Amino acid sequence: MNERCPKCGASALNAVEHTIVLRCLKCCGFWVPPLAFNEPGIVELLKERDLRPSQPLEQDHRTGPCPEGHGLLRRARVTNTDPFFLERCARCGGVWFDPGEWSRLADAKLLADVTTLWSPAWREHLSEEQNRASLAADLRQKLGNDTFEQLEKLADALSEQSLGALGLAYLRERLRER
Repeated sequence: MNERCPKCGASALNAVEHTIVLRCLKCCGFWVPPLAFNEPGIVELLKERDLRPSQPLEQDHRTGPCPEGHGLLRRARVTNTDPFFLERCARCGGVWFDPGEWSRLADAKLLADVTTLWSPAWREHLSEEQNRASLAADLRQKLGNDTFEQLEKLADALSEQSLGALGLAYLRERLRER
């Protein structure tokens, strides 16, 4: 086991009190082996020790070697808005968290099954999210803020009542008349 920091290369990672999680004292990142995700109180413990930097870290733009010596870590984009990347070892399943990333995942309720972030389904989810955001921005620009907001409210109301198809049929008919 090499136990070097995959991001800053510091020569030793130290155990976080009473856990199997390792932390780099230089860059403040965490190495979280798969079994650590099941430790009682781990989410809160690491969230307390995870300080979010005031600006994005340069180190988030690169990956590094698995601290347990299994080769390069694989990256996964977590979000489109305020994007960041996590790194995971394909062999042992350990995950590297740069400062602030643990807290962000905890707040987004994504720590329950962090491995899904490397799945094709998650990449598809991000793509769909980005497409929806692009469409909304385009419509907002073309329709104007007021009309777009009214359209959003109407879509939400019809959705809540499961009347989307009926409302859409009415709008099609109404707009066809003009």
